[in-house]
Amino acid sequence: MFHKSFRVKTQTAIKGSDRKRLRADLGKLYPKLSPDDLTTMVPQKEDMSITKVSTHGGQTAVVYCLQKNPIFFDLYGKIYPTVYTMWKYPDFLPLFTTWPPVFKKLAGGADLMLPGVVVKGGVTLTTFGKMAKGAMCAVSLVGNRAAVAVGTACLSGEDMYMSGMRGKGVEVVHILGDQLWEFGDQSNPPDLGDDGLMELLEAAQQDGSDGDDEGKLDSEVEATGESESVQIAQGVEDLALDNCDVQSGGDNSGGATGGMEEEEARDSVEVMDERLKTCCLCALKSKVKKSDLPLLTSAFFKNYMQPFCPAGQSIDVKKSSFKKLSKFLQHMQKQGLLKTKELSKGADSIVDVDKSHPDLRLLEVPDIVVEVPASASREDSEYQPPKITEMFTVTSAVLPIFKSQGYNKNNALSAPDVRKEVTEYVRANNLQDEERKSQVLLDPDLAHILLTKQEGDMSHLKWDDLFSRVVDKMQPAFQLEFSGKPPVLKKGKIEPIKLSVEQRASNKKATVIDNLENFGIDPAAFAHTVQKSVSCSSSVVPHHQKNKGMQVLVQGNQIAFIADLLLDKYKVPRKYVQGLEKAPKNKRR
Repeated sequence: MFHKSFRVKTQTAIKGSDRKRLRADLGKLYPKLSPDDLTTMVPQKEDMSITKVSTHGGQTAVVYCLQKNPIFFDLYGKIYPTVYTMWKYPDFLPLFTTWPPVFKKLAGGADLMLPGVVVKGGVTLTTFGKMAKGAMCAVSLVGNRAAVAVGTACLSGEDMYMSGMRGKGVEVVHILGDQLWEFGDQSNPPDLGDDGLMELLEAAQQDGSDGDDEGKLDSEVEATGESESVQIAQGVEDLALDNCDVQSGGDNSGGATGGMEEEEARDSVEVMDERLKTCCLCALKSKVKKSDLPLLTSAFFKNYMQPFCPAGQSIDVKKSSFKKLSKFLQHMQKQGLLKTKELSKGADSIVDVDKSHPDLRLLEVPDIVVEVPASASREDSEYQPPKITEMFTVTSAVLPIFKSQGYNKNNALSAPDVRKEVTEYVRANNLQDEERKSQVLLDPDLAHILLTKQEGDMSHLKWDDLFSRVVDKMQPAFQLEFSGKPPVLKKGKIEPIKLSVEQRASNKKATVIDNLENFGIDPAAFAHTVQKSVSCSSSVVPHHQKNKGMQVLVQGNQIAFIADLLLDKYKVPRKYVQGLEKAPKNKRR
């Protein structure tokens, strides 16, 4: 967070009310602090200031300084202590301990991995207490309890144990030697005494004196954290924290996590290779058609492979063993899955796909829905109109008609399906009049469901009348089916897109568009398109009625253009667009 220089926005002396507010916030975040502790941390009369800074990544943080030394910083609503505060109050946050050589990795921007956490004795379910995911914590080095970093827990204490001490443990936010530390007096950590793990460091130093690989730790550390199984190689002398001067620039490379990070890197490379191959196979089998060929390899990766990447994950060729997309596709070509050719200078294209390949024939393509990035949602050309189907759900009134066909209450049917099932019911019960084929004899169930009290003496209905009466007794619904997504069923009639013109101040007019989201149209992207096309201002605001979604407001009467946009470009059926008649009339010359 503070590895690179930050920009100071404002710096002001703290007020008495701000001191009280800071104490109150700290008291809520850290209930174990006594009022005396809070008064000591945030004194009433000593020189204090508030500094608002903008980090290199664009985040805004508030730094609280005591006598020009940063003691707390507020980031995303959390108030973290700095290492200066941790040195005065070493028990302020839960503490993770790691090996001294790991510090250089952390100072370079790495997070603390769980295999690098040193625990005396075996790791149990209660080793990390009731720590929650995202809880603030600190990091110290073996031999000194003084914290060298502050961050947040990436897993809960229980999950750390269940993971077998593998994966990321602490996300480092602030560390000794970063720009926030340099904002203070740049003092080195005090010696706060042995943390009970010093014998492990001494044992490592003793073992290191008998080895041949001086200056390195063994590349494998048992993830259980048991002291008797932790093996460390040579060269950890003079790495105790009290001798660790960040500004000295000493080279403490290597270390236990060096090998562990290499192992993690190997695992991540293998996972990325497998993910690339899976996405490629799924794309070749289900998305690539002969009509798409020849297909640019870049377009194949972006539009065909990426949709099969599981949600929350990504595919990055640079993080794989192939490093380049061309090398990956050459590998797939050697497997006989596809053929690539350079059709234009510097641009490779896929020219053939072997759909009969065993890897494709035996592959089961998963049904994965991928979120479309916001940038892609603005591209009008990528919008595909949904397939809208009017449906009718079975109510308790008509359940006797459909129950024999295997339907239950609230099951949805399209109009053709309703006609089909009613016809089956009539035929199964032999209700069609033999002499007048257009008439249906009403059995007691049909008569009870479809006839009113005034029609109690009717014994027959025409087919069309029968169907319409059954439909009237059912609840209307509609089904939206977007490309690449499962159908969505909603009860009630679909609300059409409403176009209206409102009179604003100074006799100005504005066009209001409602219900775009019902048809999968992004209001922000739609407003942007209108703004560019007709050179007028547009905005997106919440509807004045709750649960009505967003409204698009456009300057002037733009009904004519918006109607053409919806009907031609977005392919919305005309019956689902209301207000077309409000377009301005063309003036006669």
